[in-house]
Amino acid sequence: MKAKDKIIKEINNYNWDNVEKVIKTIIPNIIFSVDEQKSNPNLLDSRFGGKPAAPSDFVWPVQSLTENSPLAFFFQLNFEQIKPFDVDNVFPDKGILLCFASVTGDVMWEYDVKDAFKTYFFEDSNDLVFTEIPTSIPAEQQLVPRIISYSSSYQLPRYPFNYKLRGLLSDEDADGIDDVANAMFDESYTARMQMKMSRSIGRVASPVDDSYKFFSHNLLLGVPFSVQHTIAEVWNEQYFGEEEAYENDESTNYVNLISFEMKGEDGYGFSRNGAHLYLCMHKEDLKNKDFSKIINVVQNT
Repeated sequence: MKAKDKIIKEINNYNWDNVEKVIKTIIPNIIFSVDEQKSNPNLLDSRFGGKPAAPSDFVWPVQSLTENSPLAFFFQLNFEQIKPFDVDNVFPDKGILLCFASVTGDVMWEYDVKDAFKTYFFEDSNDLVFTEIPTSIPAEQQLVPRIISYSSSYQLPRYPFNYKLRGLLSDEDADGIDDVANAMFDESYTARMQMKMSRSIGRVASPVDDSYKFFSHNLLLGVPFSVQHTIAEVWNEQYFGEEEAYENDESTNYVNLISFEMKGEDGYGFSRNGAHLYLCMHKEDLKNKDFSKIINVVQNT
């Protein structure tokens, strides 16, 4: 069963004031997976770790608060590889996005430090080369390369996006969308965890169906699961400032560039305690390919 069909089937299990309108609120997203073992990526492959693809004159970023310690290379996204799964044509047709993280001194956990994470976008990839990792970066801050793969999926819009549907839908239907979205995600997450635990003890889990594949913390676009405060509202406050954000709520202009649980034990993160990273953009900035205004949010369980 496909993701959208699964959601429609679930919607039809509930009583709605206008089920046809509820079905129309389903939105696309992109789920990504990461190679379980060390990969041998090509220069432009989307990946965690390894060596970044950057211009030959690229200056490696440093963290000003920790005696100019170099940032760790985190991941690389290739929009040309993402594009076939971009149903609503939101992302650029091409280009490489690099992300670096301030691991030294735990600076990456500080939301008010501008260079806790640094991102770079290169629209033209013709002149990019493998960039050597600085020798001063310790081994524990160097992720081995693991290729990222993508797949199209769908979801119901969580809060606050469902809340903004009031007026188009009844208040009860708008609230119900968030409830069903969360219930489906929880069911999928539980199935994933059961399968992982079964593998750890040498058993093979048999999920009821393959719907667990349709929902994930590893997400581009869509509305991600928030560990603490709602990500769209946190982004709105950081992007516009607390006072302006209070007077002018633009949280529904938020775009989930990428979000995921930073799983150190699985080789694509620097955390072993369930921390999640969210890279957030304004939809107009993304449309204009202005990646300089990315807001990073880290939430912990």
